[in-house]
Amino acid sequence: MAKRVEVSPFDRAYEGILEYIDAHGLSEGDRLPSERELCVTLDVSRTTLRSALAELSAHHIVDCKPGAGSFVCPPLPTIYLDDLSGFSEIVHKIGKTPVSHVVWKGVIACPDDIAPRLALAAGDPVFQLRRVRCVEDEAVCLETSFVSVRACPGIEAIDFSKESLTATLESRYGMPTVHTSLTVSVGRASKDEAALLSIPARDLIFFERGMRTDDGLSPVEYYESLYVPERFGIVCNTVFKQPALASAGSEGGAAHGQGL
Repeated sequence: MAKRVEVSPFDRAYEGILEYIDAHGLSEGDRLPSERELCVTLDVSRTTLRSALAELSAHHIVDCKPGAGSFVCPPLPTIYLDDLSGFSEIVHKIGKTPVSHVVWKGVIACPDDIAPRLALAAGDPVFQLRRVRCVEDEAVCLETSFVSVRACPGIEAIDFSKESLTATLESRYGMPTVHTSLTVSVGRASKDEAALLSIPARDLIFFERGMRTDDGLSPVEYYESLYVPERFGIVCNTVFKQPALASAGSEGGAAHGQGL
């Protein structure tokens, strides 16, 4: 006889709100029923419901406005770390327009710590491109890229407020991104970074550092990106092995999760 799986009141409220949004076709800006109605529909207490709403608000799914109600948030652009999609493609997927503002671009001597990543010698010429990446008119990312000038002659003349760097490297220079290795950490925005991202100084940010390579693992681009967590999500899908059961004949399995 199968063992019955009990669902906690919190999970019933959390999943129930998501199912309500989906079943009723609610979209950005639509209002959810009142807390009283949701408590009755989902058979949970008001305390449990508010905990679920707070969690959904933290995940940018609903916006809880005291005295006004709870509303469906606009979709949040999200990077999945096992996906090679670029910024523009990610933003297009949620029906928004990506915009780039070039803060600085030019040819510089390659810094000592970056040269080995690009298979260059320290001091070799590299093209540095620093951009504020926006979802329509909202700044969500500050990105700095480094590319070998020898591999990409004339790249400094291209207007990257209108052109995609990833697409340009592939179409114009025959350098497609096939692999990406990266690390993500949490930090705080400096005064200058905060000003460019229109956030308070010392606010928490996601810091992504990555290396893009071609099918032969030759360097294509090294980049460093700062993301505003409330405006752009980062998801890591993980798979981990469950511990083997002690009983004979038991089978192990895999469990999946996501974080950041």
